Amino acid sequence: MQSQPNPAPTRARKREKIAPVLGVPADFAAVEKVLRQGLAPGLDARLADRFDRPTAVRAVSTRVAALTSALVASGVRPGGVCIVPALASAATLEAVAAAGLRAWLVDIDPYSWMFDPAHLRERLGEAPPPIEAIVPTCAFGRAPDMHAWAAFHRETGLPIVVDATEGFDVVMEAPVPVVVGLPSGQGVFVACEDADFVARLDAPAFAGESGLEGWSNQRLRLATAAQRLRMLLLGATIGFQPGWGVSWVSDAWVVSLAEGAAPAVAARLADLGYATNPVGPGVGVRDETPVADRLAKSVLSLPFHADLGIAELDELAEAVRKALV
Repeated sequence: MQSQPNPAPTRARKREKIAPVLGVPADFAAVEKVLRQGLAPGLDARLADRFDRPTAVRAVSTRVAALTSALVASGVRPGGVCIVPALASAATLEAVAAAGLRAWLVDIDPYSWMFDPAHLRERLGEAPPPIEAIVPTCAFGRAPDMHAWAAFHRETGLPIVVDATEGFDVVMEAPVPVVVGLPSGQGVFVACEDADFVARLDAPAFAGESGLEGWSNQRLRLATAAQRLRMLLLGATIGFQPGWGVSWVSDAWVVSLAEGAAPAVAARLADLGYATNPVGPGVGVRDETPVADRLAKSVLSLPFHADLGIAELDELAEAVRKALV
């Protein structure tokens, strides 16, 4: 009986023949990865690669368009209520309205500056009916607990879409739909482990510079600038968000001050040529929001970017110290 050839050496000989044709060693794992994604993976595939689990991604032109489309794809019925944190941005509220929903603002945790499922569970009975969706947000780049929101979705059956536009550095999981800004500051993407959900999105695609190629360098410069600023302000009567510039970065510099001091400090910074961004409850129907009301008078948000040099950081820190007097 004639013996059958061993297929393993045959495959090996084929690989040896392929590699010299290209002039470089053949990386079959890389080839397989490209073939799975298509010959031109594109922005969506590159964004999907950053997630820990298989995740579908769609890059969208604007934050409002992405969040509106995600709410509609969740099956919300126009005229219903969408629960949002009291510190939700104007863009978040605009998207909720564009989806045909009425925003109901709920108070936040005094430490994370976000609302969490435990607090929200207690407030659901106070919300005006019918509740159609929940839109948690990240706190100026700080990570929301995505798995806690996924568990809350399973518990309540309510559609949940997380608005983490400022959270590119921290969002690595998408068990529920999440909107994340691109590092260039232009455009966003919607990510979800449910590929069918992403396929239902109806929003204009993003076209432009994503900033992905330069993100590693940008992140390093953001972290370096943030750490220098923290050192320059050692001993100042301000509080930084936990982990900002150390375990996570963003282009939002948000600090807490003595209670009620924010308006006066913002006015003095304006006199010194430094504009601040407003922080406070959005406009709309809301629950009792004592924490958000207090933070509006005790928290400042200032523009921050990776290109701040040592001299600029020195001037900024000095202006803050003067404004705190």
